[in-house]
This record gives sequence, structure tokens and C-alpha cells, in this order.
Amino acid sequence: MQPDATTHARALVAAMVAAMLMGSLCVFVRESGCSAQLCSFARFSVGFVLIGLVAAWLRYRHGMTLRFSPAAFVSGVSIGLCILFYYLAIRHTTAGIAALLPASGPMLSAVWESLFRRHLPPRRDVMLLCTASIGIILVSYFSGAEHGEGEEALGLLYGILCGIFYSFYLVLNRCMSAEVSTLRRVYWQAAAGTLALLPPLLCIAQPLEGAATGWLWLVGIGVLQGVGVLALVAYAMRRLNSLEFGIISCLEPTEAVLLGWLVYSESILPGQWVGFALVLATIVVKSSRR
Repeated sequence: MQPDATTHARALVAAMVAAMLMGSLCVFVRESGCSAQLCSFARFSVGFVLIGLVAAWLRYRHGMTLRFSPAAFVSGVSIGLCILFYYLAIRHTTAGIAALLPASGPMLSAVWESLFRRHLPPRRDVMLLCTASIGIILVSYFSGAEHGEGEEALGLLYGILCGIFYSFYLVLNRCMSAEVSTLRRVYWQAAAGTLALLPPLLCIAQPLEGAATGWLWLVGIGVLQGVGVLALVAYAMRRLNSLEFGIISCLEPTEAVLLGWLVYSESILPGQWVGFALVLATIVVKSSRR
């Protein structure tokens, strides 16, 4: 393997791990027993505190500072709102449907990147993304409704908003200067997410309800889906284009449905297994050849 190919392979692995961590959010949120607002806030605030401690140590030992990055801050607001709407979608619909529309974020960012740069993506990657998208639709379409029609409509609305803000986050990460290090990106994204989600948290009647018993899950959200995902996405988006990331991110909704089946006994129909096969096949093909 050439060095460039090695770097590309590592970026693909980073994108896969990020997608798998995102797909497990449904379990962490449900098991925590906390509100969507508190889970969203914990994801960024825990990471902000942890990275803040690292930043303080770096400044003390090496005189290093994580200078403010406007692009990272705006992208942090975008991903903060994305996660809030994702959590709200989970509480109003099935895991499969909740994961379907957020998965549109990478696809939207790929379209925008092609339009803005006036550069058509490789035909092979477009075909792979379309195949994976069909798989996601099959996985989610056969999920069935477990809530009333009003609840399902609200869940779909939250999912659409989640996808839009997710696409903003990816585009900003893709366009950000390479001089902005991964640690610096994650720090200011976590700071922005914390500030963006503090007002929604304070607006609910009992903002800390469930925190006493679900604190371990909240810490897990902050470490794994917070610092972990932000760092992995920042690394991957500096080395992959939006279309490649979109293909790999299709792992997220398929895993969410599988976890719903394994952990919460949500039914999986034959059509969903076909969808799983399509998604996994596209990822294997994309990972095996650059």
C-alpha cells in the first residue's frame, strides 16, 4: 500500500467507527431515562470539560493554546442542533425511521459539494451511494409504526431537521482549513454545542430529571458519541470527500435498526434484511477499492 492509500484506508475506518457510534445513540438515550435535551447537552458538555482539561495541561506544559476557530464553532452549533433533533426523533418514532432522515445529511452535503465545486463525483461512487440509499429506505420502510400518526409526523419533522443540520456540519468540516487541528476543531465544536443546547435544557420543567440514575449513560454519551464521534468525523472529513463519507455513514441507520431488534425486540422483516445486505455490500465494495 502506498502512503496515500494507507491514509485513505484509515479515514474509511474512522468514518465506519463514527457511524457505528452514532448508530448506538438510540440505546444510550433510551437506557439513560433522561430527556432529549439533557442527553444532547451531556454529549457536548462532557467533551468540552475533558478537552478543556487537556488544553489546560498543554498550555501549562508546552505553552500551546487552542485558538478560536469561527468555522469550528459554527459547525459545533450545527451538530449540536442535529443531535437534539435526532434525540427528539428517537422519542417519537422507531429507531429505523429516526435514523433514516438524519442519514440524508451526508447525501445532501455530497450534492452541495458537487454543486459548489462544479465537479461531478465518480460515477461508481454515485451508484454505490444510490444502492446504499435504497438499502436504508428498505430498512426504514419496513420498520412499521409504533406510535400514533401525529407522533410519527412529528418524528419525521425532527428527522428532516436533523439531516439538514448534519449536512451543514459535514460541509463546514470538509471546507475547514487543514491548519485547524483535530483537537482544536473538537474543542470549539464541543464548546459551541454546549452553548447551543443550554437554552433548550433550561426551558424544560425539570432539566436534570433522570441524571441521578442515568449519569453513567450520560458520561458514555459525552465520551463516545461526543468526543469520539467529533474527533473521528474531523479526521475522516479531512481525507474523504462527502460522497465517500455518505456511503460509509449508511452503517448508522442499519445498526440502529439492528440494535432495536437485539435490545428492544423491534421486529425485522425480510425487506429489512435485504436492505441490510445492500448497505453492507456497498460498504465492502467501497472499502476494498479506492
